[in-house]
Amino acid sequence: MQISSYIKSDLLSNAALKGDIIPVKTTQDKHYSGKEIQEPDNSLGSFAGALMKAVEKVNDDQIHSQELTRKMVADPSSVNMHSVMISLEKARMSITFAKTVTDLGVRAYNQLVNMR
Repeated sequence: MQISSYIKSDLLSNAALKGDIIPVKTTQDKHYSGKEIQEPDNSLGSFAGALMKAVEKVNDDQIHSQELTRKMVADPSSVNMHSVMISLEKARMSITFAKTVTDLGVRAYNQLVNMR
């Protein structure tokens, strides 16, 4: 069976092969169906809002790790050592990632300014 006859017989009807627009069958619900894409209700609305939320998350991670460290020093039996180490590493990784993103943003801005 040739490819063109396979396409004509199985995927599309002969009436659909006329003109510039050819409809394609969708087989899953996640496929594009021509409907407009709706934004989720919980969207941030702006880049500044997303940036502030990310910075607040980094700050919350730092505060949480400091609190666990203080509890560990004051009363070692009240806090699990593994949770303290995980919290410290999570805070370190989040601050490192934030610093990397900031450095890349500044570098991109400087390259745009110097493109004159």
